[in-house]
Amino acid sequence: MADLEGFLRGVNHLLADDGVFVIEVPYLVDMLGRVEFDTIYHEHLRYFAVRPLIALFNKFSLSIVDVERVGVHGGSLRVYGQKFVHSLPSSVTELLSLETEAKVDSLETYQKLAVDVRQLREDLLSLLKTLKKQGAKIAGYGAPAKGNILLNYCKIGTDILDYVTDTTPFKQGRYTPGMHIPVFPESHFHEFPPDYALLLAWNYADAILQKESEYRRNGGKFILPLPEPKVV
Repeated sequence: MADLEGFLRGVNHLLADDGVFVIEVPYLVDMLGRVEFDTIYHEHLRYFAVRPLIALFNKFSLSIVDVERVGVHGGSLRVYGQKFVHSLPSSVTELLSLETEAKVDSLETYQKLAVDVRQLREDLLSLLKTLKKQGAKIAGYGAPAKGNILLNYCKIGTDILDYVTDTTPFKQGRYTPGMHIPVFPESHFHEFPPDYALLLAWNYADAILQKESEYRRNGGKFILPLPEPKVV
């Protein structure tokens, strides 16, 4: 959402005095630590940390009364808020210490991220090109927005990927933006299984690896691109 202040002003107006509201947002610490550059695109306006959220909440007489780290989408915060000023619980102070340790307020941290992203691109392209030289067939698994960021930044096109598969009917029969790789339904992946599948929907890695257990038993392998490329 574009208007955070308007949103919290509305929360304060609607919330009962003993009510609780919950938000779940991407966590800046996880994004930096896991080199999740592909989640940075137009729909994601911000990445949140606890310290600035405290200041924002307090501006509208709201407090963070609890916070959890959850694994969804590469690392998120689940934040619990209430009216009035409350003392900070240990769950909050622990993450404040983590953010200080991670130096999320330092320019050097983001400069290092840029270096890490460039290195990741080199490592991933090196792996993919080596596999292609060995005669391997490679396909992309999933066509999420983050996957297209990765494909375009790394310039991974049809010279490397034979196709991309996705379960969303709207995407099937079309091409990935920018790199113009054909998108097929999941049945195509099973009918024409590649030797390697570049997991573009890496945020669902655990579920996908379990779902495609037969493909893996038959010798198929997945390439996980982040935080560093590896074959599983």
